[in-house]
Amino acid sequence: MQVTISFNDKELEVEVEENATVLGLKHRLHDKLSLQPSAQELEFEGFILQNHGKTLRSYHIGNNAKIVLRELFGISIHVVKQDKDGKPDPQFPISVHKENTIGFLKEMLSIKYGVEFTHMKLGLSSMWNNNLHDSTKIGAYNLRDRSILYAFEM
Repeated sequence: MQVTISFNDKELEVEVEENATVLGLKHRLHDKLSLQPSAQELEFEGFILQNHGKTLRSYHIGNNAKIVLRELFGISIHVVKQDKDGKPDPQFPISVHKENTIGFLKEMLSIKYGVEFTHMKLGLSSMWNNNLHDSTKIGAYNLRDRSILYAFEM
């Protein structure tokens, strides 16, 4: 069967077996785009496709279906503490894609780590005055793999 992959405002036709798995499709995309399977997020009709042995059919993906591919990359959040106690600032790694908003990033961090990031300001440097806006997409800030953001308690 053939599926259409939408990636970076381009479309790519990919031929896959009828019983192809999500991970199998990611490997095909790696061959075509040189993007590691672990750095791929696939979405079909609002659902993020999971690697855990699921087939494309289990997501009701058929011939000529359109799947969105997003490139994931890792960033780290450093929490800047106001009371310097000699301990290093805590760091929180997380995988994101350029379409995530800063507000969504804060929610993901709060869920993953149990730290209330939604009440913190995020910035591109350890200076307090360069606030990132919750409604802005990460891609607007040109963040890349291994970028560091700084979190400040308000």
